[in-house]
Formats: sequence, C-alpha cells, structure tokens
Amino acid sequence: MNHCRCTPAEAAGITEDPWHTQPHPQPATLVTIDSYPFVGETPVDAIQSWVTPNALYYARSHFDYPSIPPDDWSLVVDGEVANPSTLSLADIEALPAHTIPVTMECAGNNRVDLDPPVMGNQFRGGAVSTAIWTGVALRDVLEAAGPTEAAVEALFVGADSGEPVPGRPMAYERSLPLDVAMDPDTLLAYEMNEDPLPEDHGYPLRLVVPRWYGMASVKWLTRISLLPEPFEGFFQSERYVMPGHNGSSEPLTRMFVKSLISQPRHGEVHPEGHVRVGGLAWSGEAPITGVELSDDGETWRPARLGGLSHRHAWRQWGVDWEPPGPGHHTLTARARDEAGNVQPMENAWTPLGYAVNGVQSVCVNIR
Repeated sequence: MNHCRCTPAEAAGITEDPWHTQPHPQPATLVTIDSYPFVGETPVDAIQSWVTPNALYYARSHFDYPSIPPDDWSLVVDGEVANPSTLSLADIEALPAHTIPVTMECAGNNRVDLDPPVMGNQFRGGAVSTAIWTGVALRDVLEAAGPTEAAVEALFVGADSGEPVPGRPMAYERSLPLDVAMDPDTLLAYEMNEDPLPEDHGYPLRLVVPRWYGMASVKWLTRISLLPEPFEGFFQSERYVMPGHNGSSEPLTRMFVKSLISQPRHGEVHPEGHVRVGGLAWSGEAPITGVELSDDGETWRPARLGGLSHRHAWRQWGVDWEPPGPGHHTLTARARDEAGNVQPMENAWTPLGYAVNGVQSVCVNIR
C-alpha cells in the first residue's frame, strides 16, 4: 500500500533544489493556519524533542484572546456543591503544587489529509505538543467545595467568547464526567515549562486533561460548575463530536493511537547509505509499546523507543533505515499501545474531521 503524496517531479528527485539537498535549520516559529484568532501549528520537522518549547507549542483558540489583569481574575466554583466559593490566583497557588508532563493534540490535527476535504483548520500534522505543566489537582478544589450526590459532571467556562454561529453568542465551555474531573492528574495549571502561562495558552489559569484531545483543556478558566446532568452546550454536542450509533453523535474524549515522522523531512535527498528515521508516538488509551517502520507498506521493522517515558506523554522513537537502492522511497510509521490499539493504515473520514490518526508517511530520494 503506497502512501506517497509527491508530484511526479518530486518523485523524480529535485537534486538542484537547495531545500532538498542542504541542511534545513529548525524553524523557530509556528506555521500560521488562521489569523483571527491566531491558530498555528508546530513545523513537523521541529517536533523532535520530548518537551516542546513554549514558543513552538501549537496554538488553537476559538475566539480572540481575552485580556485578564491578574488582580481582577477569580475562579468561581458553584453548582452542585455544599460550599460555593470564589478563589483568587493566590488561593490557587497556596494549594499543594502538582507537576506532570502531558502530550496534547488538537482534535483536528491532520485534517488536511482527509479526502474529500472537510471544513475547519487545515492542520498538516503539527497540532500536537508536550509541555511540563504545574498547577493544582482539580480534585483538591472540588473536594473543598463538597460535591453533592447529585453531581455527575463538571462544567468549565473560559473567559473567551464569541459567535461560532452567527446570532449565537457564547463563551467557550466544555464538561468532564465527574470521575475524570476527580482524577489526581487533572490539573488547574498556572505554569507551562516552568514559566507563567503565556497569554495564548490560557493565562492566568487553564484546565489540563491528560490523554484527552485538546478541546477538553479549557483555557482562561473563570468558572467551574458541578452539574446534575450531562452538559449539552455547543462545543459538547455540535462540535467536538464523533459519529455514534444509529446516526447519533458522541462527545470526543481520548486521543487515538498515533505516530509521526519528524526526520527525515518530506522530500529530502540523501546519498546511498543508512538514513536516520525518527519521530514521536502517543495514545490517550494506554502507553505506547511499539513503533514500526515500513518502506513498502507491507513489511515492517521495529523501531527503538526513547528512554523518557511517562503515562501522559509521547514516546520518542528511531530506526536506522537501509534503503534498498537509489530512487524514490516512501517511509511509513505506525504505533501500537499497551491496550492493543494499532494505528490504522487509512484515515477514518468524519464530517467534522476529528481524530485523524491514519499512518503518516514521508518520501525521500536516494541518489
């Protein structure tokens, strides 16, 4: 099965083009996908380190960034709780700190790969990043509020607002089942890679939900309300949903198993001899247990997994590939996780273009 996506000229090898034949410096800026609000993805060939620098962490927002003076900010905790409260940032920071690495992927990552095309931000594969987040366990805040027996979900409301559909103004809101909200690793984060949260990543406080797609991690958080029934707001029931049974839809939750190839970059030209191939792999269901590489789509060889491993973060992988000869070659990687999930060879098409996790390929020319 061939996943080559090159033009005939590229497949022939453009050896006179310096982009293909000379070293390519790591890009220092995000690739702009949209401008109002800014949406950007990490250049895929820059996704090589286990932790993503803040400046290269992908950016996805639904509305303009809110301007929030820290002295004016507060977090309201209400709904099905015995002790409603309003917390300042100092109140939050006084609670026991918790630090964890988390890989987060935008639900629409790789949407550009779908055929036929779908609407939405046309991410090419770089809307995935890993940061080390510091904050407090959401559970500590909820336990202090005293959830009632009627509480089944926690609703999170951001300070950002707009009209995703004309005539329907709203804030960005998403909910979590109460058991996920009470997980000790679900964070209210105020630091990102040891720095205060940048404005575009939710300053002064955001939710971080490990193993779920990024839409769950509400930014610029201002309210948490415990609900007696499931939330059915716009971003829960009309967006970030997947086709379910009998024509119904279900809210999107955990990330699907997936891998990417970040080196060599697509279109590179190499002399004969072994080629270093590497990238990252992740899954929201279970830890990554293996990555395989193929140059024909049928036979596979195992890659080496990197030493850094955390249950909420991706794994680095690498393999030395020996080209079978000169010419144009398509390299494909697929990942598997501890739960037995295997990255599929083909993308599953959905109307909104979410959870695209078919195998990723790069092409190289050996001369």
